[in-house]
Amino acid sequence: MGWLFDHGQTRAQLIARLTRDETHDGLIRRCLRHCTSGNVLWTVWEIGRTGEAPRRFIGCDLLAWDKACAGWGYKDMCEQMEPLYYSCPLAYLDMVPPAAPAWREQVRAWHAARSRSLAQGDVLTLIGLSIKEAVVVRRHHRTWIIESGGRLFEFPRRLFRHIVEQRGAGECIPPHPD
Repeated sequence: MGWLFDHGQTRAQLIARLTRDETHDGLIRRCLRHCTSGNVLWTVWEIGRTGEAPRRFIGCDLLAWDKACAGWGYKDMCEQMEPLYYSCPLAYLDMVPPAAPAWREQVRAWHAARSRSLAQGDVLTLIGLSIKEAVVVRRHHRTWIIESGGRLFEFPRRLFRHIVEQRGAGECIPPHPD
């Protein structure tokens, strides 16, 4: 689905509209939890008919301001669509049966990466990047500077999920099993 915008709508009005409970033709839709992470609205929904067991799912709405209509809009997705956004609260995963296990692994990795701390001299083993191993050189504002192959690279927090191993400068490298 594409983006939907409303003229003059504030961000708060949009979030209130997107998270309100609704009943239509005996179908009840309830928002159990919601929060924002930047311009991503995460929701946990329960949908069902009276007398039937409801089902739950995680919603992901991207929020944006449109200058042309001077209002906020959204693009809706759900877990089954495996959005490329991973800031979903971990508690939401416990509230809903899994629909996309690979996406949930990425969410857990994103949260684990955010709690990771680096120190100057740490040796990082990386996966999913062109750099396989790097040494932490220093911190520059909110970004770390790493060195690999004699070249310096910026290493922002969003890339921490690519770290598969981290050793302090003085730690020994375990022998590789052959």
